[in-house]
Amino acid sequence: MSYKVHPFWCVEKLLSPAKNSESLPHSNVAVLSHHIPKTAGSSLRVAFEQALGAKNIYGVYANTGASAMSKGEEIWLPSKAKVLHGHFKPHINHTKTFPNAIRAVWVRDPLERLWSLVGHLLALKEKHPHYILLKEKLPESSLKSHETIVKELVLNNTIDAFTNTYSRFFSSVSIDEFGFVGSKHKYEEDLQQLSDSTGIQLKTLQVNRRTSQTYQLPSSIKQLESHLHHEYEIVGDFL
Repeated sequence: MSYKVHPFWCVEKLLSPAKNSESLPHSNVAVLSHHIPKTAGSSLRVAFEQALGAKNIYGVYANTGASAMSKGEEIWLPSKAKVLHGHFKPHINHTKTFPNAIRAVWVRDPLERLWSLVGHLLALKEKHPHYILLKEKLPESSLKSHETIVKELVLNNTIDAFTNTYSRFFSSVSIDEFGFVGSKHKYEEDLQQLSDSTGIQLKTLQVNRRTSQTYQLPSSIKQLESHLHHEYEIVGDFL
């Protein structure tokens, strides 16, 4: 996912191009908000923007340093950024680079997350690169329905990043090392807890939502839980 950088930041980067590092920590950042796809991350980003203003929330995505951030490397950040939100993995270096930041992440039932992800890709089709990946990796016969795609992914682990999302995400930093872990299944309750933990008054918002039918797991998919037991072991206590 690419991110539209605020014009104000473009000017700041030209005037002050220095990056942040362990030797020059970014102490103003209060929250490292890790967005695992299809776990209500888009709603959370908007909630942060409404609470603090868009200029204080910096999106860390493919075009703004997500890869480097995931490796614990230096990236450029606005001097007044209070929340970093995006698709970046946790790294041990972050505790030194962002000494005052709480690590926050949201999780969701692994099968439901995968079902929602596939529904999202089917809705966007070629507009999303991961849909193109589905077409490249899956047998044509599996692309006939939402259900057959999910079955193929789970039973054959055709795209490891889709079915082992939590195993990959928490490979360097355990979920137990996060200051906050929210559940998509109790969003409002946990959002209040995040507000209390950070002192940022966040309001419940829902964006990027599909129809309720899209989220309803067929019984045949629910029966596949044992195939993702390793994923449930990681997030089960937080759901």
